[in-house]
Amino acid sequence: MGRVSDWLRRRVRDPLVAELRQGATPEAVSAAVVVSFAIAILPFIGLTTLLCLAAGRLFRLNHVVMQIVNHTAFPLQVLLIVPFVRLGETLSGSRHFVLTPEAIIGEFNRSIPDFLDKFWLAGLHGLIGWAVTVPLACWLLHLILRRTFHRLTPQPPAP
Repeated sequence: MGRVSDWLRRRVRDPLVAELRQGATPEAVSAAVVVSFAIAILPFIGLTTLLCLAAGRLFRLNHVVMQIVNHTAFPLQVLLIVPFVRLGETLSGSRHFVLTPEAIIGEFNRSIPDFLDKFWLAGLHGLIGWAVTVPLACWLLHLILRRTFHRLTPQPPAP
């Protein structure tokens, strides 16, 4: 576990603390983390970098922070695809779709149009599951991060 914690410290915590030391406010860093996290776990692989870039420009968020979170959250994005699809299927009353890595990769390698035709409904269910889950999760994450970043912000020296 030491390697993972060292990697997270060097690649995630240290750059975020550096942004705070360079003058970014805890609220701004927290907002950038939360928005990029929400985008990063979308159940559509390959879109998150562009969506983070667009959201960063639109909301004037810190792009460095957003891309750090986006790339760090990729394994979580992959892990959450099936749960989001299953939640969307349950909420919409649809029957469960076969989602094995072999079926997905095989269909994608055969034909992209056939893949889209076959899996578009699973994507819609994943989007429904994501949309139901993300608002509360991001609100809680924002509350936690804002307090954490306030603690990590360097305090001016006392007179």
